[in-house]
Amino acid sequence: MTTNAAMQGKAMSVEEEKIQGGVQSLEVGLTVLDALTAHNAPMMLKELSEVLSMHPAKVHRYVVSLIRKGYAQQLTDGRYSLGERAHAFGVNALKRTDMLELSQRYIQDIQQHLNCSIHVSKWFADGAVVVQSLESNHVFNIITRVGSRMPLLKSATGRLHACYQPEHIIRPLLEKEWESSAKPEQYPANWEDFLELKAKILSQGYASVTGDMMAGINAISIPVFNFTQQLDHVITCIGTEDQLPEGQMRQAIDYVLGVQRQIDALFHPAAAI
Repeated sequence: MTTNAAMQGKAMSVEEEKIQGGVQSLEVGLTVLDALTAHNAPMMLKELSEVLSMHPAKVHRYVVSLIRKGYAQQLTDGRYSLGERAHAFGVNALKRTDMLELSQRYIQDIQQHLNCSIHVSKWFADGAVVVQSLESNHVFNIITRVGSRMPLLKSATGRLHACYQPEHIIRPLLEKEWESSAKPEQYPANWEDFLELKAKILSQGYASVTGDMMAGINAISIPVFNFTQQLDHVITCIGTEDQLPEGQMRQAIDYVLGVQRQIDALFHPAAAI
């Protein structure tokens, strides 16, 4: 019994050792792949060898294996670069990236610069819903509760979200708001008005309201797109006339659009060139 226990313990330690030891040749191959990835440009074998401090013949064997599996490729000029499978890994990683998490630094920058309240929203089946809310440092704060559904017609948040939804989804929701509206003189007042507003918002890249939802409350909304250029979430700056004066909206809009371009360049570097 003691012998069996000892043998089992020995077998377990061998298995653990195998796991901890890993596969050295695989690790070397991945190191070669890392070098191709980090260089951001095709490399000659000699150059790759120098970067890795490895004999060219050894590097070549690993590169050949990477090429066979599609993780590397050799160009007509003899240089090596990443292959289709390596690019597919990058695309899949980006698709799984939490865009809202990556936007946090920019959201904080906007709040500190404008010193107004911020809320972030996403589109769900029943409309634009607030998923994050940050208060300003002012004594009087506009607090938007997480989970609140924003009106599509009167809020900058709702208007911007509405512009990126298919007609068969958004039109019935807008019709419902028009039917229940207590302000028939509001703009947009009908589908034609909305299409006109939509064209303007998409052209300028943001939505804004000055007292439309609540007297004395102004707001600016900017879109954040995911890797496939679909709307991921909307960042909205909201404040009182003192915090976000109507007369200074242009300066605030220019600032948040500048931040939006920074976010876009981070997520879509090729489009920013």
